Amino acid sequence: MSERARSPLARLTGYVRPYLLVLLLGLACTTVYSGARMGRTYLLKPLLDDVLPAASTPVDGARPSLAWPGLARVVAALPRVVATDSVELTLPGVTRAPAAAAPAAGSGLPPADRFWGLLLAGLLIVAVLPVAHFGQNYFSEWAMGRVLIDLQQNMATQLLALPLARHQDMRRGDALTRTLSDSMVAHGALRALLGDVLESGIAIVVSVATLLLISWQLTLATLLIAPALAGVVAWFGRRIRHRARRRQETVGEVTQRLVGILSGIKVIKAFRAERDEERAFATDNRRLFERSMKVVKSRVWSKSAVEGLTNVAGLAVLGVGMLLAIDGRFGLTPGSLAAFVTVMLTSQRTARDLTKSWTQIQDALPSAERFFELLDAPREPADPPDAVRIDGIRDAIRISKVSFSYGREPVLRDVSLTIRAGEVVALVGRTGSGKTTLADLLLRFFEPQAGTIEIDGVDLRHIARDSLLAQVAVVAQEPFLFAGTLRDNIRYGRPGASDAEVEAAARTAHVDEFITSLPQGYDTVIGDAGAKLSGGQRQRVTIARALLKNPALLIFDEATSALDAQSERLVQQAIDRLLEGRTVLVIAHRLSTVRHADRIVVLEHGAVSQVGSHDELMQQPGLYRDLVRIQSGGPG
Repeated sequence: MSERARSPLARLTGYVRPYLLVLLLGLACTTVYSGARMGRTYLLKPLLDDVLPAASTPVDGARPSLAWPGLARVVAALPRVVATDSVELTLPGVTRAPAAAAPAAGSGLPPADRFWGLLLAGLLIVAVLPVAHFGQNYFSEWAMGRVLIDLQQNMATQLLALPLARHQDMRRGDALTRTLSDSMVAHGALRALLGDVLESGIAIVVSVATLLLISWQLTLATLLIAPALAGVVAWFGRRIRHRARRRQETVGEVTQRLVGILSGIKVIKAFRAERDEERAFATDNRRLFERSMKVVKSRVWSKSAVEGLTNVAGLAVLGVGMLLAIDGRFGLTPGSLAAFVTVMLTSQRTARDLTKSWTQIQDALPSAERFFELLDAPREPADPPDAVRIDGIRDAIRISKVSFSYGREPVLRDVSLTIRAGEVVALVGRTGSGKTTLADLLLRFFEPQAGTIEIDGVDLRHIARDSLLAQVAVVAQEPFLFAGTLRDNIRYGRPGASDAEVEAAARTAHVDEFITSLPQGYDTVIGDAGAKLSGGQRQRVTIARALLKNPALLIFDEATSALDAQSERLVQQAIDRLLEGRTVLVIAHRLSTVRHADRIVVLEHGAVSQVGSHDELMQQPGLYRDLVRIQSGGPG
């Protein structure tokens, strides 16, 4: 069976495999803990059936002494102290013949030996309980903690491996919910299964074995309720699972709303839309509350139904047991009945815990399904076995009859273009003409739907992806920086670069001009997405990052379109230094920045309409000359 065909719960349990030994140690401690608890309860039987009646019955006119008989005698008697004689129960107004009973294994032991033996057995059990309880919890928590790390690490790996198209189609709030909330809830299901359910199951098995040892007849009568309990739990489990799925979808909607507020806070404040966003968030939050309460309602009803059934069963068993003990049926004694009822009550609490854990699993399974849906999403295609590695661009990049579409409407139509090594080529055109899409195809973020792109005669699809991207650097319109230090952001493109190389790249990109204004210089933490820097400063940092990488192909995607005149001048100077001796593709909105390109390619409606230098294109009618005149306000 393939991994994807398995149930979410089965797939979750697969994460435990590396830590199975630790989990088994925890389960061993659970078994010891449950056995010790039942053993502690079982001591009621010999205490009530043997020690107390014997100690209260005079022998030769004197009551038996319970004085300490000596450690050697107590230890010698210890294996037999839990064996009891049958004791006749006589109630006022009830006369019956004594039931025949076989001599107990422990018959003949003095009451003192039996009393102190029981006390010593109890002390041994009390000593074992905390140690077993510690092992049960510690080993389980350690294994489950490691599983959570693995779940989240696998999701982080998957997100990084998803194609860019999937990221563009995916809402950020939904991605965050699946990665953080759903992974935590799914981990909770696994914790409940391998922790509470398994531990409760072991405890119930030990309890049933103890009940069978005390009275197998009463035990079988008690188990008649099991099918009804299973039916109730299964019915409510299906309802909980369905409602929990809708709740988690709403969690994604609420998270998306919050992401939108944080991302667009400037626009929200500028338009004084705080109240509108507050009301919209309240609506989504209220819907989440209502769907959460439907899950809670089913869970509480399930718990209440199980509580009612177990209470009725307990009362019935107590009544029947009393009648059997009075009549001396099945060898049932007061001590047996007391021990049976105590064990049964303990197992009832365990059964309720088991029901609660099972409904928690049903609540969490929809989150596990959503988690695995994203984890199973197709990744970027792997490199073919014969993929080659490149170490630069020696001849040219050739784009031949490339077409591409995001949907039904083509974005690029039969585009053909050659970019020679060391050449600066500019792409210009109106918004939506396909300029950035062509650059994304060069980076293999997408694959052409028709045509080919080659570097030095090798199709991009036959070049190892990491080898290709190692030769490329991109300076985008919206400069993105990480929430670390300025030095780390420049070094991001080449982690092994020395401080001297980082600072040399910063000087070339004019970053050093504002370093003195930062409190810790290059070691200043620049905030989330570089929030402590201006737009022009952030762009110069990204240019320094690209310069430090020393790429063979450099792509500028509207790198100065969002800057003021002074910032544009400084950034353009940094760009001019970066262009020297490199193959460059410039995507430009401000045409003044591409006048000195070797060639300018004009795209219209996804097709190449003009190619030439600035002077050549200004001599012929067409879109380029029209755009230059519009931007310059004159003939150009």
